[in-house]
Amino acid sequence: MIYFPVIFFCMAGFFITLLQDRYRIWTTVAVMAGVYILSLVAASLAKGMAKGPELSQQVPCWLGAGLFFAASIFIHTNNLLQKFFVAMLCVANYSFCLLFVPLLLGVLPFSTAGAMGGVLSILAVLLLYLLTGMCLYRPLQRFSQRGPSLFLGGMLVLSSVQYLLCLGKLDRFLGILTPNRRLFLAVAVYCVLIFCFRSIYQAGRWQAQITKQAAHERMLAMESGDFLDMLAAVREVRAAQKSGEYALDTIDQLLREDQMEKISVYIRMTKRNAQHNPILANYHENPYLNGVIATKAAYAFQNEIDFECNASSAECPIKTSELCVLINELLSRACQDAASYEGKRRLRFTAIPGEDSLRLEVVFTGTLPEKERFSPKGKKFTDLLAWLLDDPAPEDTELRGLDNAAEIVLAHSGSLTVSCTGEEVIIRALLRF
Repeated sequence: MIYFPVIFFCMAGFFITLLQDRYRIWTTVAVMAGVYILSLVAASLAKGMAKGPELSQQVPCWLGAGLFFAASIFIHTNNLLQKFFVAMLCVANYSFCLLFVPLLLGVLPFSTAGAMGGVLSILAVLLLYLLTGMCLYRPLQRFSQRGPSLFLGGMLVLSSVQYLLCLGKLDRFLGILTPNRRLFLAVAVYCVLIFCFRSIYQAGRWQAQITKQAAHERMLAMESGDFLDMLAAVREVRAAQKSGEYALDTIDQLLREDQMEKISVYIRMTKRNAQHNPILANYHENPYLNGVIATKAAYAFQNEIDFECNASSAECPIKTSELCVLINELLSRACQDAASYEGKRRLRFTAIPGEDSLRLEVVFTGTLPEKERFSPKGKKFTDLLAWLLDDPAPEDTELRGLDNAAEIVLAHSGSLTVSCTGEEVIIRALLRF
């Protein structure tokens, strides 16, 4: 006692909820309502033309699923494999209802003839579609914008096996003798299908959380570096303020002592000394880039690093924000490594524009850490596999602290290299446009 109006209603709900719609909700509902009516008309015609009880049940169902699938091509954004999987799942659910509902009505302790049987069969169908839809909603929504995959192809094959199993086409192959055993295997197939989807979904969520946490930690590291630069800039501004107050006090004292000839000499000397203040110097024609370089120069000055800069980007078609991030990471890495160097500390930053490129170079005193060789002592087999198969962490490579810079350089078809020559480390970034 399976009614096609109920089956097609559940199919429409499946396509609306499990797939990502392209248009507004009322457009989607209107299209699905039209397809629903068209499916009922096609099913009634096909049921009268089909020969045999099996074809009269299967042909209308396939026609309805095909119409909903055709409509989903235009009103949903998922790939064709996902849409076909939903259509195949609708047909598999229908075949499961043909197997499950008669067995359910047969084991009930009361009479299910007449209206009672019809109501119970409708409730059973609605409950089955509702349960499968709730179990598969989040996985399919999460991967709605993904392309076709081998996993989804396997799930499509599994739903096809479910369809054939419920119709009894695999009884001889699997050695099934009773409908009860067939029902048990069909439920097991449902469990496997839902378990696979939920496992992939949970794995994707976990990976997203790990990525989010890593991005959060990287953001905190960048923010802490910005705070250090801010502190260095504030200290330099305070030093300049104190120097200005001292100069005013000195001039006031000279005026009181009536030493007018010394005032002009002192003013020239004060201006000449102010030019050596790193936070007040001009490093670049762009005020934003100049601010980034100035804060790094102040940090270098406070850590006794000789800072030199010869930077120009001319009219490069690169966003100022990208250049700020790129230069900030290059100089941050250079300042931190140079500050930990034992000996005379130097840092030189150069930016040279070309016809279709921009070359940034940072040279500073320091050494690159030697790559640690793998030692099996105290390690697990998983550590060996990770060493052989996994890429090293960014903090363990020469590009440590240059994650965003590497992405920006890659976006502009450039290159980012770190090399060492004696007591100097050279970081080169080439951007093409």
